[in-house]
Amino acid sequence: MRSLPRVSAAALLLAAMAVMAGCALDPIERLSEDIKSQDESVREAAVLQLANIEDDRTVDLLTEVLESDDELFNMAAVALVKKGREVDEPDPKKPNPVVEAVAKVLKNGHLAEPFRARAAWTLGEIGDRRAIPHLQAGQAALTGDKEALLVRDVSKQSLEKIGFFSDGRAYDLGMGTLEGELSTLPEPPPLPAS
Repeated sequence: MRSLPRVSAAALLLAAMAVMAGCALDPIERLSEDIKSQDESVREAAVLQLANIEDDRTVDLLTEVLESDDELFNMAAVALVKKGREVDEPDPKKPNPVVEAVAKVLKNGHLAEPFRARAAWTLGEIGDRRAIPHLQAGQAALTGDKEALLVRDVSKQSLEKIGFFSDGRAYDLGMGTLEGELSTLPEPPPLPAS
């Protein structure tokens, strides 16, 4: 009969911890699956959790919902406003990653106007002046070869919120309303009729 080699208790403990750590599912991976669920309530819960998690990867997931989920793109927009306002970047010359991600949705001429208009609204609500060039481009937006009137209108309103024009506009979601961990996300106002 062969004898098994002796292994110290510490080595066994370390091995067990390594196996457990490898088996633990990254919450972002789980949420990335949840936002693709057929069940709207599962997707809604995932968006809320993404709004409250401090992880750079949440911006990409929320942006994915903003540009593709016609049931939850408004909720994702509010979550992105929260994320964008939380960016603590003292150097205004460095890009705000949330502004940059949402600006890609605004500029995507292949998306339906409501998605792009909600992206413009999001940029205005974040209140970061680094969104100005993106919103200026939104004022000339096209969908195919037609003027994207809804996108243009909301881009102009968002520029007013940021203070680009002399006649300002109040934020729809007051500063401070999205701070801390939220149990619900407020509904944004409806987009203007196009």
